[in-house]
Amino acid sequence: MEVSVGKVVLDMTMSVNGCVAGPEDEPEGLHDWFFSPSPENQAMVQRQMDAIGAMVMGRRTYDMGASQGGFVDNPFKVEHFIVSHDTPDEPAKGDTSFTFVSDGVESAVRQAKSAAGEKDVVVGGGAQIAQQCLAAGLVDEIRVAVRPVLIDNGLRLFDNLGSSVTLESLDAMHTPEVTHLRYRVVR
Repeated sequence: MEVSVGKVVLDMTMSVNGCVAGPEDEPEGLHDWFFSPSPENQAMVQRQMDAIGAMVMGRRTYDMGASQGGFVDNPFKVEHFIVSHDTPDEPAKGDTSFTFVSDGVESAVRQAKSAAGEKDVVVGGGAQIAQQCLAAGLVDEIRVAVRPVLIDNGLRLFDNLGSSVTLESLDAMHTPEVTHLRYRVVR
């Protein structure tokens, strides 16, 4: 599976019924594929890591990661742009670089693109931020890793878009743990 360069990529893991989190946050095991020893998944992870230049996330995702020590061993060694109304009193543990952006997703993506240079900006945390980026026309490509699970009353990734988004299928790869789908956003 080829990974594009220099694009804004929405990259999330979701259930078969489109949920990225359960009613009480992330269901256990949704992201297990990322740490899977299967050669196919590890090759996918490596391609994604090689292409990423910056990340955009929401404050809720940041807070969840910070409260669970999620940034201590963060595999994403790039600057993270957090869309937030304020800055936390204390930074998250770990050596991840965070920039808090209070003037919206457009500004966060613009700053992330500048930091990423020729590499991809990945929108990788929070359904609401992903929806805002899609609604604003900021996303060039969507990559979803679909896990074989159904989540009851979960937070759906593609709700609240404001209008339809047309996609062109670019690639698909199936492993026992996850099916990787890749789409170009048609403008």
